[in-house]
Amino acid sequence: MCGPFVRKVESKQAVIWFVTSQKYKYQIQLQAGSLSSTESPTDIVVKSEFQSVQVGKHCFVNQFLCHIKQGFPNNTKIYYHLLKADVEFSDKPIALDLSNRTFNEDTAPNFKVTEQLSSVLQGSCRKPHHFAPDALDATTQQVNNKTIKRPDYLIMSGDQIYADDVAGPMLVAIQTLSKKLGLYSATHELGAISKQQLDWRHSMYQRSQLLPKKEQQSRWSKFWHGNDIISARYHDNHLIGLDEFFACYLLTWSFNCWQLVTDEVHQAPKQLIEKDKLLYLKELKHIEGFVGSLPNFEVLLANTATLMIFDDHDVTDDWNLTADWEEHVYGNRITKHMIRDALLSYTLFQGWGNCPEQTQDLLDEIKRVGKKRDFADNALTDVLFEHNEWHYEVETSPRIVVLDTRTHRWRSETSTKNPSGLMDWPRLEQLEQQLYKPQNSVLVVSAAPVFGVKSIEVVQSGCEMIGQELLVDVENWMAHQGSARKLMNMLRHDDAPNEVIILSGDVHYSFCFSAQRRFSSDTDKIWQLTCSGFKNEFPQGLIKFFDYIDRFLYSEHSLLNWFTKRRKMAINHHRVSVTSKLTRHLHSQSAAGYVGLNRDGYLTEYSLITGKGEKIRFDLQDD
Repeated sequence: MCGPFVRKVESKQAVIWFVTSQKYKYQIQLQAGSLSSTESPTDIVVKSEFQSVQVGKHCFVNQFLCHIKQGFPNNTKIYYHLLKADVEFSDKPIALDLSNRTFNEDTAPNFKVTEQLSSVLQGSCRKPHHFAPDALDATTQQVNNKTIKRPDYLIMSGDQIYADDVAGPMLVAIQTLSKKLGLYSATHELGAISKQQLDWRHSMYQRSQLLPKKEQQSRWSKFWHGNDIISARYHDNHLIGLDEFFACYLLTWSFNCWQLVTDEVHQAPKQLIEKDKLLYLKELKHIEGFVGSLPNFEVLLANTATLMIFDDHDVTDDWNLTADWEEHVYGNRITKHMIRDALLSYTLFQGWGNCPEQTQDLLDEIKRVGKKRDFADNALTDVLFEHNEWHYEVETSPRIVVLDTRTHRWRSETSTKNPSGLMDWPRLEQLEQQLYKPQNSVLVVSAAPVFGVKSIEVVQSGCEMIGQELLVDVENWMAHQGSARKLMNMLRHDDAPNEVIILSGDVHYSFCFSAQRRFSSDTDKIWQLTCSGFKNEFPQGLIKFFDYIDRFLYSEHSLLNWFTKRRKMAINHHRVSVTSKLTRHLHSQSAAGYVGLNRDGYLTEYSLITGKGEKIRFDLQDD
């Protein structure tokens, strides 16, 4: 029904994740080499651990964790086959047909294990109803055409779903799919909100009215900061029930799931008022384009080791942005459980495949509660909120360190309404230890860029000063004095690797910056490679303006840099090799970032594969 997707892959283990509509006893077979008619593949003996979690009457989330003591063959295709039988194995296992989950040159899905990463695909922000084409669809076409080399890893650095910003057709599809699959929810946690109120026929484009409001607010505070507890700008169709989160993942990732709901989605406009119907039909046009691109998306993830980490839209916009935000959201029963449900669904659909060992305690608790066919449970809620290992690292070469910049915030010491630091002191200390291990280079995944576009950060700071930090998402590393200073110090330290390559998304535009210590003969370099979004864009007119302002005010030798928190670093803004008509350094088309590495793990290429299939390469030479 969804998948299979290749998730975390290391030299001695691999994770395969998939969703089915029926409960079977599954087996996995791995083969190395070629499946051509002239060559015989070699069977690989692995110890496989299979686990399955039932999340609906007809919905099972499954995962294989495959161990191989001697390690997988290096730089060789590892083909995998899934077989099913009934629970008692009374019938001979039958191989699942995965022929539509392969690149053109293959007959079965596969992955590669390489001693040295040579190419990584990265990005974030895949919004189904955005008008921009899906860059991951274009990337699969480029791999099939052999225009680009097949990536060793795909890193999705946030906003894999948009839980707060949901199109009307998507909401209809979500509720229809939930009903057809009998998806479980957490019924009594919605308080006064009834199932009838949640039905799209009554809540389409009006769900913000169902969500709770802040209490005991002054008129001035209501006017200036708003009265909604959920601060997302586009939350008229915000996901509320747990079953809706499950269905949203399935519909964002699976072409087959859309085939179950197409009729209902196209019939829905008949029941809408004229104003809503016009918006619905506009969104439907973009959704149909998105659905058409899903087969290629599924091929890419079925054949590429994939890592994921949440950002705010996987849960809700502005998630944990300020201490004041946390106080209101976690202090209300309904909004607290909306966050909980987002984390539960994230665990099953994203976190489990990232690092099975770190999520096993969560999985055990989810399985226990799931037997009741209702996930309302206080103990499960506590376990989800107390879990402190959403971050992880992958033992590749170079190593991949994935940061959790959402649940361990460094709260502002001056005001609860000021932005929190993206990571607190203990987590920054842990990152420091990871950076100082003996290594030539390291890939650090941070949802928000460490070195951002300074002119935009100045605008964000201005909004913060007038109490409108939620208006522009003041989500940058430099917004908090303590976390910014600690991070800059560790990146400048002599024990840091020769190259720190930071992969980020979040901002809806793409760029390539590099940083070096000022007044130092050291050649150590920090790369900031930002790609956003896979299916989202920054307004073209604004990006042209900010690109010009940033080049004019914050060039490498500008005196204004001395008034910033990164004053001890020389920041170089790298141009695209073919200058567009709109921008020189900032690029706003939907895109996937293609990162090339040499045998020492140093950066050799950074290109953008746009949703239109163009390849735009950044010039990595210093100006």
